[in-house]
Amino acid sequence: MRSARALTAAYDAWLADRIDVVADAVATKHEQLAADPLRFLRGTYYLWLVRLAERVPWVLATVQVPVVGDLHVENFGTWRDAAGTTRWGVNDLDELARGAWLIDLLRLAVSAQVAPHVKVADDDVCRLLLEAYVAARPAAGIAVDGKDAKHLRALLPEPADVDRFYAKLRAGDRASVPATVAAAAAATVPAGWQPTWHVHEAGTGSLGHRRVVGVGRDASDAWHAREAKETGPGTAAWAATQADGVPVPVRSLFAQVTRALDYSPDAVRVDGWQVRDLAPDLARIALSGLGRKDGARLLGSMAAATVDIHGVDRGGQDEARAQARELDPGRFADAVATMKQAVLDDHRAYAT
Repeated sequence: MRSARALTAAYDAWLADRIDVVADAVATKHEQLAADPLRFLRGTYYLWLVRLAERVPWVLATVQVPVVGDLHVENFGTWRDAAGTTRWGVNDLDELARGAWLIDLLRLAVSAQVAPHVKVADDDVCRLLLEAYVAARPAAGIAVDGKDAKHLRALLPEPADVDRFYAKLRAGDRASVPATVAAAAAATVPAGWQPTWHVHEAGTGSLGHRRVVGVGRDASDAWHAREAKETGPGTAAWAATQADGVPVPVRSLFAQVTRALDYSPDAVRVDGWQVRDLAPDLARIALSGLGRKDGARLLGSMAAATVDIHGVDRGGQDEARAQARELDPGRFADAVATMKQAVLDDHRAYAT
């Protein structure tokens, strides 16, 4: 079995052959991977897929649907739909692919168990996620101002100060962006937008990918920011060189998912880059200080948001739900325990 460091080196070399990686950001990523198990899990989706095929290959044989792939408890946040309604759900779609539905639920469960701020017992994590997955029906995210989102509203941070938010984005070094990407970003902003483009560093899994942000005012003097990130061919494409049965990246999935879930019309892909809106009032749930009751409700909402993605293929998701209903909870819990231990072992070896 190849070590985490060996597989990381192989993945990094593969990616560098396909996109222009940012060497300093790759070095930062390696430092962050050693920090804690959740950060390690977030940043090593390539390794997760290999270990999945080694340790619990039966998971890869479950019903195939559109999957998030690199799902984890910090991969959820808000966006504004075409009508301006703020919705909450999965907000990082970099690794969309077609694959086994159980990959997402398994990875979500492992991330919840290693996350220091999710105060829910391991057995309860598995039970809550599986039950919520079976009960949920596909929707277009949760409206944050709706009656079923009170628990989410309580966990959303206060919006950042507008001037400070945009000033921070503009503090990054000046950067260039392909003309087609700049044009695609401008097409999502009101007329008269005059941005400057800056280096933007965020996340863990995509550190090393070129990521920039355009910031400026429109003709009415309102601020707008658009992040553009080079996505590359998809991590699962590398994993397919190492293992069988891993998800298959499908170029058309991004448009299908964003349309079906009424994602922000500002979310577009062009020439291998992904564009999205950044704003002071768009944020992720704050996990710090999360109590057991809130944690349990949040996990249920995360499972439902996962169903939203899978449900882009309604027939496939119906089959996946039926399979989830018949899945032995003990077998699911064993798979989660196996992959959690794989993450902990790999992180320990990587960090020493």
